Amino acid sequence: MKLHRNPDSETAAQAGGMIAALSHIDSAGFHGIDMALGGASPTIDPSWAGHVRKARIAAASVSWPDDLQPQLTAFTDAAGRLAAALDEGDTKAASVPAREVHAAWHTLSNRAWNYLAKTSGIEKEGGPAGHQHHRAP
Repeated sequence: MKLHRNPDSETAAQAGGMIAALSHIDSAGFHGIDMALGGASPTIDPSWAGHVRKARIAAASVSWPDDLQPQLTAFTDAAGRLAAALDEGDTKAASVPAREVHAAWHTLSNRAWNYLAKTSGIEKEGGPAGHQHHRAP
């Protein structure tokens, strides 16, 4: 395995920012929010809007590679719609953006971690571990 021992400062800063943002985004609970809002008795946890808003800010505050801009935009747009629906307290209106942000989060996270692995000289190992929890279509 070839590792980046001395990346240039711009590459290192971008990678560090992406890692910080992804760590925050990946722990925001998008899977649980989607499952709760799409379940038989949907409810809204009062903390969700704040978690969604902070994840959106974390994503928007970082410099991402051009190749990830479409995924970033899809995530931040869906997160904005979800936060607004959660603020309204409308479980039905929040269920669609919850599903959208859940899917957008997975796409952004997977592609960004793969990008970081590639730029670090680490080949993709295995599949998207921990992401086998989707609803059946």
